[in-house]
Amino acid sequence: MMIFREAFLISPSGFCERKNLILAKKRLKKLNFVCSYRQDILGRFLCYAGSAQRRVDEMNQAYTSGAQVIFSLIGGMGEVHLVDSLDYDLIRKANKVLVGSSDVTLLLNAIYQKTGARCFHGMNIGKTNVPHKKTISSFLDALERRDYQVRVRKRDIFRKGFIQAPIVGGNVELLGRSLGTTHEIDTDGQIIFLEDYDMKTWRVFDILWQLKIAGKFDGVKGIILGYFTKCGKDIDLYLKEFFKEFTCPVIMHQPIGHQEPNLTIPLGENCIIDTESQFWKISFKK
Repeated sequence: MMIFREAFLISPSGFCERKNLILAKKRLKKLNFVCSYRQDILGRFLCYAGSAQRRVDEMNQAYTSGAQVIFSLIGGMGEVHLVDSLDYDLIRKANKVLVGSSDVTLLLNAIYQKTGARCFHGMNIGKTNVPHKKTISSFLDALERRDYQVRVRKRDIFRKGFIQAPIVGGNVELLGRSLGTTHEIDTDGQIIFLEDYDMKTWRVFDILWQLKIAGKFDGVKGIILGYFTKCGKDIDLYLKEFFKEFTCPVIMHQPIGHQEPNLTIPLGENCIIDTESQFWKISFKK
Protein backbone atom coordinates (compact mmCIF):
# COMPACT_ATOMS: atom_id res chain seq x y z
CA MET A 1 0.00 0.00 0.00
CA MET A 2 1.29 3.47 -0.88
CA ILE A 3 2.05 5.59 2.17
CA PHE A 4 1.23 9.28 1.86
CA ARG A 5 2.62 11.89 4.21
CA GLU A 6 1.74 15.55 4.63
CA ALA A 7 4.30 18.29 4.02
CA PHE A 8 4.16 22.02 4.65
CA LEU A 9 6.31 24.26 2.44
CA ILE A 10 7.93 27.38 3.86
CA SER A 11 9.95 30.24 2.42
CA PRO A 12 11.76 31.70 5.44
CA SER A 13 14.79 33.26 3.72
CA GLY A 14 15.34 34.75 0.28
CA PHE A 15 12.38 35.23 -2.03
CA CYS A 16 11.35 32.31 -4.24
CA GLU A 17 10.25 32.16 -7.84
CA ARG A 18 7.29 30.14 -9.03
CA LYS A 19 9.66 27.58 -10.59
CA ASN A 20 10.99 26.75 -7.10
CA LEU A 21 7.47 26.07 -5.86
CA ILE A 22 6.62 23.95 -8.93
CA LEU A 23 9.81 21.88 -8.51
CA ALA A 24 9.11 21.33 -4.82
CA LYS A 25 5.58 20.12 -5.47
CA LYS A 26 6.71 17.71 -8.19
CA ARG A 27 9.48 16.27 -6.03
CA LEU A 28 7.24 15.81 -3.03
CA LYS A 29 4.58 14.12 -5.15
CA LYS A 30 7.22 11.56 -6.24
CA LEU A 31 8.00 10.98 -2.59
CA ASN A 32 4.30 10.43 -1.84
CA PHE A 33 3.85 13.68 0.07
CA VAL A 34 0.70 15.75 -0.09
CA CYS A 35 1.83 19.35 0.39
CA SER A 36 0.28 22.62 1.51
CA TYR A 37 1.59 26.16 1.85
CA ARG A 38 0.50 29.72 2.38
CA GLN A 39 -0.82 31.58 -0.64
CA ASP A 40 1.72 34.35 -0.04
CA ILE A 41 4.71 31.98 -0.14
CA LEU A 42 6.02 33.78 -3.26
CA GLY A 43 5.80 37.18 -1.60
CA ARG A 44 8.75 39.54 -1.72
CA PHE A 45 10.04 42.36 0.47
CA LEU A 46 13.48 43.70 -0.51
CA CYS A 47 15.45 40.50 -1.24
CA TYR A 48 13.46 38.40 1.24
CA ALA A 49 10.41 36.14 0.97
CA GLY A 50 8.14 38.81 2.37
CA SER A 51 8.41 40.74 5.62
CA ALA A 52 9.94 39.21 8.74
CA GLN A 53 6.44 39.03 10.25
CA ARG A 54 5.09 37.11 7.24
CA ARG A 55 7.89 34.60 7.60
CA VAL A 56 7.43 34.26 11.36
CA ASP A 57 3.69 33.71 10.86
CA GLU A 58 4.46 31.10 8.20
CA MET A 59 6.78 29.20 10.55
CA ASN A 60 4.22 29.21 13.35
CA GLN A 61 1.50 28.12 10.92
CA ALA A 62 3.68 25.28 9.68
CA TYR A 63 4.02 23.98 13.23
CA THR A 64 0.24 24.12 13.79
CA SER A 65 -0.55 22.39 10.50
CA GLY A 66 -1.33 18.70 10.07
CA ALA A 67 1.95 18.12 8.23
CA GLN A 68 4.56 15.74 9.59
CA VAL A 69 7.44 17.40 7.72
CA ILE A 70 8.21 21.07 7.05
CA PHE A 71 10.38 21.75 4.00
CA SER A 72 12.23 24.96 3.22
CA LEU A 73 11.98 25.82 -0.49
CA ILE A 74 15.39 27.50 -0.77
CA GLY A 75 18.02 29.12 1.44
CA GLY A 76 19.37 32.59 0.88
CA MET A 77 19.40 35.14 3.67
CA GLY A 78 17.21 36.63 6.38
CA GLU A 79 16.45 33.88 8.91
CA VAL A 80 18.32 35.88 11.52
CA HIS A 81 15.21 38.13 11.48
CA LEU A 82 13.02 35.26 12.74
CA VAL A 83 14.79 33.38 15.50
CA ASP A 84 13.82 35.75 18.33
CA SER A 85 10.14 35.76 17.36
CA LEU A 86 9.22 32.09 16.93
CA ASP A 87 6.83 30.32 19.28
CA TYR A 88 9.24 27.75 20.70
CA ASP A 89 6.63 26.32 23.08
CA LEU A 90 4.42 25.60 20.09
CA ILE A 91 7.32 24.03 18.21
CA ARG A 92 8.27 21.86 21.20
CA LYS A 93 4.77 20.37 21.37
CA ALA A 94 4.25 19.94 17.62
CA ASN A 95 6.31 16.78 16.92
CA LYS A 96 7.33 17.76 13.38
CA VAL A 97 10.51 17.55 11.31
CA LEU A 98 12.11 20.67 9.80
CA VAL A 99 14.28 20.15 6.69
CA GLY A 100 16.64 22.61 5.00
CA SER A 101 20.20 23.88 4.72
CA SER A 102 22.36 26.93 4.01
CA ASP A 103 20.63 29.94 5.65
CA VAL A 104 18.30 27.44 7.34
CA THR A 105 21.28 26.51 9.56
CA LEU A 106 20.18 29.25 11.98
CA LEU A 107 16.65 27.89 12.34
CA LEU A 108 17.75 24.27 12.57
CA ASN A 109 20.18 24.85 15.41
CA ALA A 110 18.00 27.35 17.29
CA ILE A 111 14.94 25.09 17.15
CA TYR A 112 16.84 21.91 17.98
CA GLN A 113 18.64 23.47 20.94
CA LYS A 114 15.60 25.23 22.39
CA THR A 115 13.01 22.50 21.85
CA GLY A 116 14.65 19.16 21.03
CA ALA A 117 12.48 18.97 17.90
CA ARG A 118 13.77 16.94 14.95
CA CYS A 119 15.75 19.16 12.59
CA PHE A 120 17.44 17.85 9.44
CA HIS A 121 20.26 19.62 7.65
CA GLY A 122 19.49 18.43 4.14
CA MET A 123 17.87 19.35 0.87
CA ASN A 124 16.08 22.62 0.24
CA ILE A 125 13.27 21.02 -1.70
CA GLY A 126 12.74 23.82 -4.24
CA LYS A 127 16.35 24.31 -5.38
CA THR A 128 16.90 23.98 -9.11
CA ASN A 129 19.64 21.36 -8.85
CA VAL A 130 18.36 17.80 -9.20
CA PRO A 131 18.63 15.85 -5.91
CA HIS A 132 20.94 12.83 -6.15
CA LYS A 133 19.44 9.46 -5.25
CA LYS A 134 21.68 9.39 -2.16
CA THR A 135 20.25 12.76 -1.10
CA ILE A 136 16.77 11.28 -1.25
CA SER A 137 17.66 7.96 0.35
CA SER A 138 19.47 9.57 3.30
CA PHE A 139 16.48 11.85 3.92
CA LEU A 140 14.08 8.89 3.93
CA ASP A 141 16.44 6.91 6.16
CA ALA A 142 16.62 9.80 8.62
CA LEU A 143 12.86 10.27 8.55
CA GLU A 144 12.29 6.58 9.34
CA ARG A 145 15.20 6.46 11.80
CA ARG A 146 17.18 3.95 9.77
CA ASP A 147 20.95 3.96 10.31
CA TYR A 148 23.11 4.95 7.35
CA GLN A 149 26.84 4.81 6.73
CA VAL A 150 29.26 6.70 4.48
CA ARG A 151 32.56 5.33 3.21
CA VAL A 152 35.60 7.62 3.67
CA ARG A 153 38.58 7.56 1.31
CA LYS A 154 42.02 7.34 2.95
CA ARG A 155 43.09 10.62 1.37
CA ASP A 156 40.15 12.38 3.04
CA ILE A 157 41.23 11.39 6.56
CA PHE A 158 43.10 14.37 7.98
CA ARG A 159 43.18 13.30 11.64
CA LYS A 160 42.71 9.67 12.66
CA GLY A 161 40.58 8.32 15.45
CA PHE A 162 37.34 6.80 16.64
CA ILE A 163 34.57 8.77 18.29
CA GLN A 164 30.88 8.42 18.99
CA ALA A 165 28.87 11.53 19.90
CA PRO A 166 25.81 13.60 18.90
CA ILE A 167 26.24 15.61 15.70
CA VAL A 168 25.47 19.29 15.11
CA GLY A 169 26.65 21.96 12.69
CA GLY A 170 25.91 23.51 9.33
CA ASN A 171 27.00 26.47 7.27
CA VAL A 172 30.17 28.15 8.59
CA GLU A 173 29.02 31.69 7.86
CA LEU A 174 25.68 31.17 9.59
CA LEU A 175 27.28 29.56 12.64
CA GLY A 176 29.55 32.58 12.89
CA ARG A 177 26.57 34.92 12.51
CA SER A 178 24.89 33.31 15.52
CA LEU A 179 27.73 34.11 17.94
CA GLY A 180 26.84 36.50 20.71
CA THR A 181 23.13 35.70 20.47
CA THR A 182 20.97 33.37 22.54
CA HIS A 183 20.89 31.07 19.50
CA GLU A 184 24.59 30.37 19.07
CA ILE A 185 25.49 26.76 18.51
CA ASP A 186 26.34 24.47 21.43
CA THR A 187 29.23 22.24 20.35
CA ASP A 188 30.47 20.89 23.69
CA GLY A 189 30.81 17.12 23.56
CA GLN A 190 29.54 16.99 19.97
CA ILE A 191 30.78 16.05 16.53
CA ILE A 192 30.46 19.14 14.34
CA PHE A 193 29.94 19.16 10.58
CA LEU A 194 30.82 22.23 8.53
CA GLU A 195 30.22 23.40 4.96
CA ASP A 196 30.05 26.65 3.00
CA TYR A 197 29.29 28.13 -0.40
CA ASP A 198 30.57 31.03 -2.49
CA MET A 199 32.77 32.55 0.20
CA LYS A 200 36.23 34.02 -0.12
CA THR A 201 38.82 31.54 1.13
CA TRP A 202 40.16 33.98 3.69
CA ARG A 203 36.65 34.65 5.00
CA VAL A 204 35.98 30.96 5.68
CA PHE A 205 39.33 30.82 7.49
CA ASP A 206 38.59 33.94 9.54
CA ILE A 207 35.12 32.76 10.59
CA LEU A 208 36.60 29.44 11.71
CA TRP A 209 39.00 31.48 13.84
CA GLN A 210 36.10 33.50 15.18
CA LEU A 211 34.35 30.27 16.19
CA LYS A 212 37.60 29.07 17.77
CA ILE A 213 38.06 32.25 19.81
CA ALA A 214 34.44 31.93 20.94
CA GLY A 215 35.31 28.48 22.34
CA LYS A 216 33.22 26.52 19.85
CA PHE A 217 35.98 23.98 19.18
CA ASP A 218 37.11 23.53 22.80
CA GLY A 219 34.91 20.54 23.58
CA VAL A 220 34.37 19.18 20.07
CA LYS A 221 34.79 15.41 19.72
CA GLY A 222 35.17 15.17 15.94
CA ILE A 223 35.00 17.20 12.73
CA ILE A 224 33.29 16.32 9.45
CA LEU A 225 34.04 18.79 6.64
CA GLY A 226 31.55 18.84 3.79
CA TYR A 227 31.63 20.76 0.53
CA PHE A 228 33.22 24.20 0.41
CA THR A 229 31.84 24.96 -3.02
CA LYS A 230 33.12 28.07 -4.80
CA CYS A 231 35.29 28.92 -1.79
CA GLY A 232 38.54 29.17 -3.75
CA LYS A 233 40.95 26.66 -5.23
CA ASP A 234 43.15 26.79 -2.11
CA ILE A 235 40.40 26.14 0.42
CA ASP A 236 41.87 22.74 1.41
CA LEU A 237 45.17 24.41 2.33
CA TYR A 238 43.35 26.82 4.63
CA LEU A 239 41.23 24.07 6.21
CA LYS A 240 44.29 21.92 6.84
CA GLU A 241 46.13 24.88 8.34
CA PHE A 242 43.24 25.59 10.69
CA PHE A 243 42.70 22.00 11.83
CA LYS A 244 46.38 20.92 11.89
CA GLU A 245 46.69 20.96 15.70
CA PHE A 246 43.36 19.24 16.40
CA THR A 247 43.70 15.83 18.06
CA CYS A 248 40.15 14.62 17.44
CA PRO A 249 39.19 12.81 14.20
CA VAL A 250 38.91 15.16 11.21
CA ILE A 251 37.60 13.99 7.83
CA MET A 252 37.28 16.08 4.68
CA HIS A 253 35.35 16.18 1.38
CA GLN A 254 32.19 14.57 2.69
CA PRO A 255 28.87 14.80 0.75
CA ILE A 256 27.24 17.52 2.85
CA GLY A 257 26.28 20.98 1.64
CA HIS A 258 25.91 22.87 -1.60
CA GLN A 259 26.50 20.03 -4.10
CA GLU A 260 24.96 16.68 -4.87
CA PRO A 261 24.69 14.34 -3.18
CA ASN A 262 23.80 16.35 -0.08
CA LEU A 263 23.27 13.83 2.68
CA THR A 264 20.78 14.54 5.45
CA ILE A 265 22.26 15.18 8.89
CA PRO A 266 19.69 14.92 11.72
CA LEU A 267 20.87 17.30 14.44
CA GLY A 268 21.53 15.72 17.81
CA GLU A 269 21.48 12.13 16.61
CA ASN A 270 24.35 9.76 17.36
CA CYS A 271 27.26 9.85 14.91
CA ILE A 272 30.21 7.47 14.73
CA ILE A 273 33.52 8.34 13.06
CA ASP A 274 35.87 5.37 12.58
CA THR A 275 38.90 6.28 10.47
CA GLU A 276 40.52 2.84 10.85
CA SER A 277 37.48 1.22 9.25
CA GLN A 278 37.08 4.27 6.96
CA PHE A 279 33.49 5.27 7.60
CA TRP A 280 31.19 7.61 9.45
CA LYS A 281 27.67 6.68 10.38
CA ILE A 282 24.41 8.12 11.66
CA SER A 283 23.01 5.73 14.26
CA PHE A 284 19.51 6.15 15.67
CA LYS A 285 18.30 5.07 19.08
CA LYS A 286 16.04 2.06 18.66
